[in-house]
Amino acid sequence: MDVLIIEDNIVYSKTIKNRLENQLVFVRCDVVRSFEELKKAYKNKKYDLFICDLFLPDAKGEQIDFLIKNSEKVILMTGYEEFELADELKNSILDYIIKDDISTIDYLVNFIRRLHKNPHVNILVVDDSKPVREYEKNILSKMFFNVFSAKNGKEALKIFESNDIDLVITDLVMEEMDGLSLIKKIRHSKKMTELPVIAISSSEEKKIFLKSLKLGANDYLKKPFEKEELVLRVNNLLDLYENYKKIQEKLIIDPLTEVYNRFYLENVLEKVFNNYEKKSIAMLDIDYFKNLNDTYGHQFGDEVLKYFAKTIKNNVRKSDIVVRYGGEEFLIFMPNTTKKEAFIVLLKIVKDLQPYKDIKFTFSAGIADEGETLAEMIKKADSRLYEAKESGRNKIVI
Repeated sequence: MDVLIIEDNIVYSKTIKNRLENQLVFVRCDVVRSFEELKKAYKNKKYDLFICDLFLPDAKGEQIDFLIKNSEKVILMTGYEEFELADELKNSILDYIIKDDISTIDYLVNFIRRLHKNPHVNILVVDDSKPVREYEKNILSKMFFNVFSAKNGKEALKIFESNDIDLVITDLVMEEMDGLSLIKKIRHSKKMTELPVIAISSSEEKKIFLKSLKLGANDYLKKPFEKEELVLRVNNLLDLYENYKKIQEKLIIDPLTEVYNRFYLENVLEKVFNNYEKKSIAMLDIDYFKNLNDTYGHQFGDEVLKYFAKTIKNNVRKSDIVVRYGGEEFLIFMPNTTKKEAFIVLLKIVKDLQPYKDIKFTFSAGIADEGETLAEMIKKADSRLYEAKESGRNKIVI
């Protein structure tokens, strides 16, 4: 992202440039100190974002008008705490920051980080008022979000079901399925921890907002609302959800091999297991792994585990789930697969498994597609793995 900073204060402009480039690897900054310099830079290079002071030595707002007329993305800076922006200007810029202390630069860094992520975020706006829909869509599109819109809950559900939506903003009072009914329907497939929903209404009744929260809305806004309030609530909710997802990933991913761990197996896989009538489970175990550790050291052993997990992942389908069951033992859950079909997948892994740093190693495996529960199927696959090891290792038993 190429950013032009328009600021006559040398120290402040250097501080912003250094913070942005040091904390955001995707940002490259240039600095100009006047309106004239801005116009020259504008002719020579295309910028994705402009961070512009309100007052320059040769301009008192004309530089902002110049950028807005050219449909540029502008973040306004000002040293005046108490100032009023005209509605037209407020709706044309992305945001503004007060140049008071270092915390505002922290806000700027986070805001630009959010802008960089937004092209991958899909937002669904639902409102029976076309002007309100267009107002919200215009604000969010300028923030680089992908925005879908619907005039009622019924239309919104069709969009929701056929697209990967990351956030829903819905009016509560609409004909042909109101917002409350829409929230109910959404929560049948997406829990509050999986998809944020913002409820909006012009109603004076607080009860409708409370009801929306009880049905699964995460936040609400009362009409009419400021552009700034919508942006802040959307950004904060998305940041919160992204952080939650990162924590969830840490809980369910084995840090060494980067496949799922026992926590995932015990808390998630059983639900996935029950979604399929036909499925298979393979249990794989590296042969003589203790000897590898004892001979070449634990660090080498860890490298072998990572290499083995990567080889497994490279040879299974996207729908297959790989779990580090414990130590050097791995589980593969294969939906819509018989054990004979699973056997073919494991043969691919055998063929692809090359010596690691010139040290050859093998694995044994057991496969099962029998069992009413996850535990039963694992037990059968594990007993076949034991049989493979007892009968000489480097075997697959089905």
